Amino acid sequence: MLVHQFTEYYARNFPDNPCLTQGGDTTSYGELNALANRLANGLVAEGVQVGQRVAIIGENSLEHLLLFLAAGKIGAVTVSLNYRLAPAELSYIINDAQARALLVLDNGMLDTLAALRDDLPPGIQIFTRAEPDNHLWDHWLAQQSDAAPEIAVAEDAAFLQLYTSGTTGNPKGVVVNHHSVTTQLLMNTVLMPHRAGPGAADVVCAPLFHIGGAGSVLGALFAGIEIILHKVFDPATVVDDIEKYPVNGIFMVPAMIMAVLNLPDIEQRDFSQLKQIYYGASPISEAVLRRAIEVFGARFVQMYGMTETCGTVVNLSPADHDRALAGEPNLLRSCGRPSVGVQIKVMDSDAKEVPNGEVGELWVRAGCNMQTYYNLPEETAKNLTDGWVHTGDAGSRDDEGFIYLKDRIKEMVVSGGENIYPVEVENALAHHQAIVDVAVIGVPDEKFGEALLAFVVLKSDATLGVEEMIEFCRDRIAGYKIPRQLEIIAEMPRNPSGKILKKELRKPYWEGVNRNIG
Repeated sequence: MLVHQFTEYYARNFPDNPCLTQGGDTTSYGELNALANRLANGLVAEGVQVGQRVAIIGENSLEHLLLFLAAGKIGAVTVSLNYRLAPAELSYIINDAQARALLVLDNGMLDTLAALRDDLPPGIQIFTRAEPDNHLWDHWLAQQSDAAPEIAVAEDAAFLQLYTSGTTGNPKGVVVNHHSVTTQLLMNTVLMPHRAGPGAADVVCAPLFHIGGAGSVLGALFAGIEIILHKVFDPATVVDDIEKYPVNGIFMVPAMIMAVLNLPDIEQRDFSQLKQIYYGASPISEAVLRRAIEVFGARFVQMYGMTETCGTVVNLSPADHDRALAGEPNLLRSCGRPSVGVQIKVMDSDAKEVPNGEVGELWVRAGCNMQTYYNLPEETAKNLTDGWVHTGDAGSRDDEGFIYLKDRIKEMVVSGGENIYPVEVENALAHHQAIVDVAVIGVPDEKFGEALLAFVVLKSDATLGVEEMIEFCRDRIAGYKIPRQLEIIAEMPRNPSGKILKKELRKPYWEGVNRNIG
């Protein structure tokens, strides 16, 4: 099965059904498929070939969805870019992906385009709505044929390439193919307590450059339902749309759930149509969960996965939540049990499986696992063993099969659903003339799950304040990667080989916290 075939099915059988609604404008399944065909044919006419990458930058939009489908129809690969990255970070990714075309259809991104234009790959085709020296999107798209392109695409053809930050400081392109995506969509359908179909709707407010957002829109297309797409997350708008549309489900990270619960008069809003809420990226406290269930009246599913697994591979089901609230609150510290078709192993440093109850690295084998890291065969070999993805997460499994996450082997921090590798932040801060040594860790944060804390050793007689640190970072790294907390210390704790002992830095902040990972 190919990802775009589901949209084609609904376009044939339910052409007038609403597919995507954003800002009051609705596109039907028939219209969406025709537009995707136009884009696919246009890209072919511009020379985009099977296996080549097409990038898009901007907030959530109809055009993102069109590119997912159009690229899939011609065997090309979508690279959805995190618009919050600094221009230097974006240009690295675009060049690493060897992108053949770049869509900048959000006019708010034109300044970003101007800043990175000189660093783009030679010959790249740029599409905008505003600049006459590029392809003018609306005029160009209207000139293309809406007939389905006649290009054979295999199930193992790459479909999506999302970038995840790496421990070496450079992001890696995670490649998933059509088979991985369709397997993931089937797995998620099985775990849903309320399986939606035509006539229902889902609100999508997670960013489409994340696997959570991309998976949400593709899952809605899989089910043939209406996507209520938000450009960005705004809690008040989310509530308005849940009341307005026949919303079956929504994915939110716990920080989003808390933001909605903190709205004034939230208890008086009508959530009677909302059936289910999926959450992930960090655990949820029992107090927040109890209030959320009381306010929303919906079923809750916790999801654990990563870009390398194309999304969810472990889930804490509604029945598990019921058990937790009925006297087994320890289950809320678990991310759940493996999804259908998923195998989990807990491995020690010698790649040997450990008994239940002991902590080791989680390895995952599933039909949805990634194909490769783009152009990184050595990194792929280190992270993918006989089909098993090494998650980099430390955890344990109990006798019922529940997985409990403990810490990160690879030191990644998850803050408000954003994956942040401290080395990127450290590399930026190391350029400050007052800083001699730096280490960045994640510390508990009630709102975002984790927040960044920078430890720095300063030169003699030098000073550094939090605001100065923040301003220094602004042009170097994305805003969400900038620490808002600073500790000035005399010396970094190190082991005999010179490695900074981040465990010692973390210890005072995580004492008494049951789970040291989002």
